[in-house]
Amino acid sequence: MSGLSIAIKGQGQLFQIWPTHAAKQFPRATIYDRSATVTGLRQNEANLGAQGLLDAAGQASAQRIAQNLASPTAVDATLDFAGPLQNGTVTVTCKNGTEKMFQVRLLGLGDGQIKQGFFHVDAAITLCTSAGPLA
Repeated sequence: MSGLSIAIKGQGQLFQIWPTHAAKQFPRATIYDRSATVTGLRQNEANLGAQGLLDAAGQASAQRIAQNLASPTAVDATLDFAGPLQNGTVTVTCKNGTEKMFQVRLLGLGDGQIKQGFFHVDAAITLCTSAGPLA
């Protein structure tokens, strides 16, 4: 799917597995990591720039990061991950504000099992690009 943009946040094992799956399922999508860990690292870099502790290239990068943190890029879907492999949840929120939580139970880590486990999440992401609400 061309032009698809997805933000991911949350934590846990599902959060760690889904991006690799997404690279296969949505190869042309842009995925933004908005997890607390990465957001904190980005904020630290912006702070270093604000304190004047970086060279010119670092300062420019820190300014772009600060602007992006203040006004994040709009995305088609935001996924919020929680819980373990066998009993986790993924909440999908579309750009139109509709939201649905999915219980995800991965029964194994093979490609087929992961694809099956995220089937409904992937379908919801695809629906986020249409005008209709999540069913």
